[in-house]
Amino acid sequence: MQKRFFVFPCWLIVLAVGLLLLFAGCGAGNKPVPEKSVLHGTEKIAIVGFKAALDEGEPPRTVRDPLSGAVFSAEAVASAVVQEMTRELYERLKSRDGRKIMPPGQALGAYSTLASRNMNLALLPAKMLQKIGRMLGADYVLAGYMYRWVERKGGSYAAKRAASVAFSLHLVRVSDGRIIWKGKFDKTQRSLSENILDLKTFLGGGGRWMSAKKLASLGLDQLLAEMP
Repeated sequence: MQKRFFVFPCWLIVLAVGLLLLFAGCGAGNKPVPEKSVLHGTEKIAIVGFKAALDEGEPPRTVRDPLSGAVFSAEAVASAVVQEMTRELYERLKSRDGRKIMPPGQALGAYSTLASRNMNLALLPAKMLQKIGRMLGADYVLAGYMYRWVERKGGSYAAKRAASVAFSLHLVRVSDGRIIWKGKFDKTQRSLSENILDLKTFLGGGGRWMSAKKLASLGLDQLLAEMP
């Protein structure tokens, strides 16, 4: 007996993909806005920047974010990468609006001062960030963690291994130590056929396999666009 195969019309497949993208976009646009999370553009924000969740030489493992509690698959990130991401964060914010943005060097200086005063450096991260902010006279402190930085293997059109990047950002209000906003980016690039819903990343990379730096740059832009 001859088997018969049912072939879906092309227009039906296109319609199904379009509906999936539409619903995905609607869901992303209806995120609730946290209470009292809107800034006015005159605040002083101290940029602490990123810290590696795992130091060089540590084995990969699952790590919980000290500030948000989110879970990440983490690998050691080189200090040069962390410093470059911190610099990128500062440069993007410095040129974005009229807020007073304090560079990471000032936050590092405040931390060193606290250490020299025999301050308890084992404080909860939010409390330490609050103390750094108070010392600098800041209204908010922006800090995050780097969880993964895996470079692509192969070329931009034929990669043997895709780039994979993960990091978090948190905006801490100095007056009460409350985290008023948090964001995370955790992505391993996939081909469009593997993840049809991730069209934004596919287009952002120009339809090519991205480097870890390019993927991280897209993620940083995404998080800063969501930040109040």
